[in-house]
Amino acid sequence: MNAEINGVNYYYEWLSYQKDRATLVCFHGFTGSSQTFVPVFQHKNDHNILLIDLIGHGQTDCYVHPYRYQLESLCRDIALLTETLGISRFSLLGYSMGARAALGFCCLFPNKVQKLILESGSPGLKSPLERAKRQLSDERLAAKTLTSSIEAFVTKWEALPLFNTQNSLPKNVQMVVREERLSQQPFGLACSLWFMGTGAQKNFWPELTHITIPVLLIVGELDTKFQQIADQMKQRQVTFSIKTVSDAGHCVHLEKPQQFEKIVYDFLKGGSNSDN
Repeated sequence: MNAEINGVNYYYEWLSYQKDRATLVCFHGFTGSSQTFVPVFQHKNDHNILLIDLIGHGQTDCYVHPYRYQLESLCRDIALLTETLGISRFSLLGYSMGARAALGFCCLFPNKVQKLILESGSPGLKSPLERAKRQLSDERLAAKTLTSSIEAFVTKWEALPLFNTQNSLPKNVQMVVREERLSQQPFGLACSLWFMGTGAQKNFWPELTHITIPVLLIVGELDTKFQQIADQMKQRQVTFSIKTVSDAGHCVHLEKPQQFEKIVYDFLKGGSNSDN
């Protein structure tokens, strides 16, 4: 289904819906789409599941003014989209780029979020120098999306050490993920990197202490970088919970979908299901 929000057509899909039930909204990662969560949520629970293609990805518009890709603009669009769908408050789940967007949304619209789940997420880079270096790196990567074929870009993206653990997935699963990445539009990917990449993102570390709702950080045991980030986030805000999933890398919901589903549902029901 599609909804026009301030001139941008957003694609959304209900995996389950029943009037008067609480809702979980899901944000995918860079080069992904809402469909990444379809194989994950296979069992009934007491929440509606709403999947959204973020701007420049999947079936949501990509050929719009680049400034619409700014995180604040995206969050305003999501706030209006959910209001349009009759959802005033909801729980929010985000993966990687989607986790950064979900955290940003929570900081900008704290009264709209009941619970927050961040899978392999980050509050951004702390120092202006770090952000400047990363922004330059993101800009170079964005240029490659526009100057090389989508096949060449995806092949290079898949070769990042961050995704090494996905090489052990069944071949049919790897093919589905690759086809999802190949279906993206280079312009949308480039604008996401330029205006919503880690280098362009606001530093949300100082905001963590102001978050009082339940927050769960999900990380893979084999993803040491984001384990460290999760630990640092919990040090900043001790009420956060961390769940580390054994034998999983950066994309936990792809590598361990059944465990991921249970972790999410248990957290939504009220348990932290936390290692820490």
